[in-house]
Amino acid sequence: MMNLEFKELEKLLSGIEKPGRYINHEIGIKSKSKDFIENHPDTVLSALAFPDIYEVGMPNSGIQILYQIINKHSEFSAERVYTPWIDFEAKLRKEKVKLFSLENRIFLDCFDFIGFNAAHEMLYTNILNMLDLGGIAVNSKDRKNIFPLVCAGGSSTVNPQPLSKFMDFFVVGDGEEVIVSLLEKIGYFKKISSNEKGKNASKELLLREISKVDGVYVPAFFKVYFNTDCSIKEIEPDIKVKKAVIKDLNDYEIVTEPVIPNIQIVHDRFSVEIMRGCARGCRFCQAGFVNRPVRQRNAETLINQCIKGLKNTGYDEISFTSLSSADYRELEYLITNISNSQYFGLLSISMPSLRLDSFNFKLAELILKGRKTGLTFAPEAGSQRLRNIIKKDISEENLLNCMEIAFSSGWDKVKLYFMIGLPFEVQEDIEAIIILINKVINKATEIIPRKKMGRFQINVSINAFCPKPFTPFQWASQDNIAKLKNKFGYISKNIPKRFVKLNWTSPEKSKIECALARGNTFLGDVIENAWKRGAKFDNWTDYFNFDLWTGAFEAEGCDIDFYATREIPSDEVLPWDMIDIGVKKEYLLKEYRAAKKL
Repeated sequence: MMNLEFKELEKLLSGIEKPGRYINHEIGIKSKSKDFIENHPDTVLSALAFPDIYEVGMPNSGIQILYQIINKHSEFSAERVYTPWIDFEAKLRKEKVKLFSLENRIFLDCFDFIGFNAAHEMLYTNILNMLDLGGIAVNSKDRKNIFPLVCAGGSSTVNPQPLSKFMDFFVVGDGEEVIVSLLEKIGYFKKISSNEKGKNASKELLLREISKVDGVYVPAFFKVYFNTDCSIKEIEPDIKVKKAVIKDLNDYEIVTEPVIPNIQIVHDRFSVEIMRGCARGCRFCQAGFVNRPVRQRNAETLINQCIKGLKNTGYDEISFTSLSSADYRELEYLITNISNSQYFGLLSISMPSLRLDSFNFKLAELILKGRKTGLTFAPEAGSQRLRNIIKKDISEENLLNCMEIAFSSGWDKVKLYFMIGLPFEVQEDIEAIIILINKVINKATEIIPRKKMGRFQINVSINAFCPKPFTPFQWASQDNIAKLKNKFGYISKNIPKRFVKLNWTSPEKSKIECALARGNTFLGDVIENAWKRGAKFDNWTDYFNFDLWTGAFEAEGCDIDFYATREIPSDEVLPWDMIDIGVKKEYLLKEYRAAKKL
């Protein structure tokens, strides 16, 4: 049997929390029908998998983009699959039912292609869990059949090594063009492998063909040699896989007919990518380097597409997303024309993480034409010295000017992001975070009427710095857990409690993330060991178990500090050296050395 019958699904959903996660029938479904697939057996079936629950995965723009592109082709069909929550997983395992897609409830092992969106490192164990639930061997070497091919893409796969034992291949970079080329090759092999002509067709031969596509890395075709201390001696062959790049975003329409969720999701709004890439060059920011070059969408085309999308979805909130949305050169024109459209009433406009040096009264006025949304800014560091080191080219004056504009315009809640444990940080930099927050509070008391100050709140989010691949700080060490806890404790003790709500990511979780981000092939065994011990939903505070992970590192003979808290010598071969993101290693090293001098 290729798929689960609806009657069986009804039985499985009895007593399950939020059955809307699993029932399909959303508005905007684009997959081919069950009848079409049965009558067209050559159709290439793709499962777009997000390794977290429905509510978290549904807003992911990458899944929505690929879903739209694939299903426009008559010979392809894409369906979605998300990680089942704890209760539904238990029911699937108890009843011995394999994980299935939403649209036609096709079992995961019946697809031709499975593409995981590895958006960040703390999703890795969920990927293994989904494969296992789908009846698919987690290790690629144990999968004897050509299909399904298992692939991963997304932000964390610029270092593919930790996941390499589980994947047939990786896609690095923009996926819009790559996906069509991949599915065409898979479709051809699917046809020939089913007839006499293809009796000698093999998985290796297919992977050889796939490896010719820009941005595709096939682990089986590379060999990593190690030194006795677990550092890498050599990677063969000495060639680089160039990331896939879309030269002109305007060649691809935004998703104007997204799938509308059955239940409330984490970002339930119409989301629009207005530009890709960032030229700011912050030394800690992986996304800023790996998504280069900067590409902006045409404003006139975007306005028409946004209006079309809002009409199709019925949303009354639109989010303009990018790494630095306020750098979009026609932002005011874009917002004005969409918010003034005759088709809408009160339209909320949000832009995640605004640049402090780009927020002004005009922008505030435009945003306030609709329902007021939250304002989020990321100073990252408290002192100017440290902001200079990380190349966050904003000043304290920028921040306080932003606060003055926000408070004068009627905002009484703002969110600020800071990092601790940054390279070359000293105690004065930690104290500077507290001083800066106090200055923001003072600015609020100067502007916000006293009777309204009771509603005033600053949400402060503190994260531990994690040195990520393809940044100037990729060689830097992460602070150990004790240091991070001392720094956070100092901030927590001395920060004003009345107006500040403080949140932070645990240093234990940050340490695992860092180790996985900079890991080599040895960490595949650690990930598998952790998963077998019960690790899953590692990005969820209630489910992350640090002791479980440290036990997995110890069991596999891997030193977690080797990957997380060690400064890497500049001449050491890096696990991701076979990937070419378009930024030279020499440039990143030059930037790291420049930071040391400040």
